[in-house]
Amino acid sequence: MSDQFQHSVYSRDAQMHMGSGDQHNYHYNYYFETLADRGGQSFRSFAADHLLWLRRNFVPPPGFGQAREILASQRTVLLDGAPGSGRVAAAQMLLHELRTGEDTFRELPLNDDESGPLLALDGIADDDTLLLLDLSEVEEKVWVRAHEELHSVRAEVYRHQARLVVVLPYERATRLVPALVPYRVVIGRPQELVVLRRYLRLNGIAPEVIKQPAPAAVAAFLGRRPPMEDIARFAGLVVDARAKAGGAGDYAAWCQEAYVALGGREEQVAECLRELQDGPSRALLLATAMLHGAHADTVHNAAVSLLQTVRHPLEDLPVLQHMGLIERFRAIKAERDGKGCVRFKALEFDTAVRSYFWAHLPELREGLHKWVGATALSAELTEKNRDELVKRFTELCLQDRYRQMLVPLVLTWTAKDTNRAGTRAAVQLLTKALQDQRQGWFFRRQIYEWSTRTGLPDALTEVIISLCTEVMAVHHPYEAVVRLHHMARREHQGTTRARDALIQLVRTDRRLLRLMFDRLDFQFSGNNTYKADPDLFLELADPDLLTATEGRSRRLIAHEAVRKQLTNGWDVVFGRRPEDAWSPAARRWLLAAGAGGPYQDALLDVLIDGGARRTDALARLYVMASELERSLPPPDESEVWFRDRVLQKINIAQGVQVA
Repeated sequence: MSDQFQHSVYSRDAQMHMGSGDQHNYHYNYYFETLADRGGQSFRSFAADHLLWLRRNFVPPPGFGQAREILASQRTVLLDGAPGSGRVAAAQMLLHELRTGEDTFRELPLNDDESGPLLALDGIADDDTLLLLDLSEVEEKVWVRAHEELHSVRAEVYRHQARLVVVLPYERATRLVPALVPYRVVIGRPQELVVLRRYLRLNGIAPEVIKQPAPAAVAAFLGRRPPMEDIARFAGLVVDARAKAGGAGDYAAWCQEAYVALGGREEQVAECLRELQDGPSRALLLATAMLHGAHADTVHNAAVSLLQTVRHPLEDLPVLQHMGLIERFRAIKAERDGKGCVRFKALEFDTAVRSYFWAHLPELREGLHKWVGATALSAELTEKNRDELVKRFTELCLQDRYRQMLVPLVLTWTAKDTNRAGTRAAVQLLTKALQDQRQGWFFRRQIYEWSTRTGLPDALTEVIISLCTEVMAVHHPYEAVVRLHHMARREHQGTTRARDALIQLVRTDRRLLRLMFDRLDFQFSGNNTYKADPDLFLELADPDLLTATEGRSRRLIAHEAVRKQLTNGWDVVFGRRPEDAWSPAARRWLLAAGAGGPYQDALLDVLIDGGARRTDALARLYVMASELERSLPPPDESEVWFRDRVLQKINIAQGVQVA
């Protein structure tokens, strides 16, 4: 119930004790197998499962009931609270309680185009859309823009009967305009011990053990009023300590081990480095931390490679005078298990080693960056080794100062289309980066920049497509659509991967379909020269989708704005595409209209008004209607033949008066 721990359904700690196994998502190609270790789950199903898991662990904080009441009556609530209080988790739970079926909430997108409004109102649909707007970590300039737009967004939410939970940035809510003050609720901290005990119970610690008086380590830890994410981590470390001890010892000992591990062990690492004065030993220490759990041979070879990368002199002793691996690992306080895999003896010591080297040896960072880039491509690493290496280095870089270092790695790993290891590493890196609460926006923006370029390597193209459809589409679907649309426009001849992914994603969600019609109409109304857009329109302007119902929403064809967009789209298609390109889609429209129903006139009006400026297109539509009429049942005496109805519409579109 922390901000970072719960904000992203893919956060590091959210995966704690969630099971293991290789992922196999066979959608577009093998790159989807690389989308993290989730036992075969898609990201969408994993997101849903995590919210259920969060619900079981959630302890309602002070203010949660008031927030629920305001959301129910006003459809918008603004959550305030100190960092670490769990206000983002509270926001997710408020929305999760209102879900229907398998749908979950989505994040209200921030527009990529800085010239327009920041908050994308097209993310608000005419149904019970559940929206989260997380402003908890935004910069001051972003907050200023969002604050100016919040009142109009709230009004739009109410008009569309949607629901919106906004997480406010800390210590800035005192500047709310008076009209927004009634919607603000301060979320307090839940009882820390209750939260900890719930985590422990759901992770298999017996209730009779948990109910014991809190050990000294627990009292000391909770006395620091830690963020909720640290309480979750502490619970996980207690479970790890019990497992490491083989169940031996007692609750107090496990908690003490977890307390020391959570403290960072920085002094222990410093002491270890004072004892290890030679470069090879320090390289082995760092390689063990980066490849923690890998086979001893793999770690040893990686340590040698690290020495070479940073141009450190190698040992010049004869091979038979080298110290054995057992002794070398013992010197760095590590040991091999029965399978030859190496781990440090102390819990979380690997994390402490990585953090120490990164923070206190800045001159090593560039070399470590280069070493990770090469090591991730090594055939000696298992997929699990590679995934963990990439994840650990990414965690080191997920700060404002270092995040840019990750971008060249992605480009290096995807430079060659046949390099499966590199592609997997790139997906793992970007997946981890997109999960991050504070830095995720930067990498969504980076993916946007890539998507607007031509000539991307095939491997990078596949990576972006997979991330848009599998990761971003869950809580940032509008941003995913925008990026796929840019890529679909720039695909080289004979390739339709981005286009196919875009169509598949948009056809499953009427709100995304509406977004695409908005985007296409904007381009058609300007000076759009992308050949892909008219073809995309023909794929998406499906009469079955336009006349389908979803919840309590009106059919899309019933919206006047949508009809105008569709009419404009047909006008462009008739003018820019040859007849053989648009005839199949036009025939589908005429078939749907010929079947009758309440939207027959709307379908015919859109199609024929779209061809009003082109007599050749209207003539062809009339011929098609005459041909289709043969397969339709004859009209009742009070009705006209289908071809006559089409002719009437054509005459009206052309301004012809028939007596």
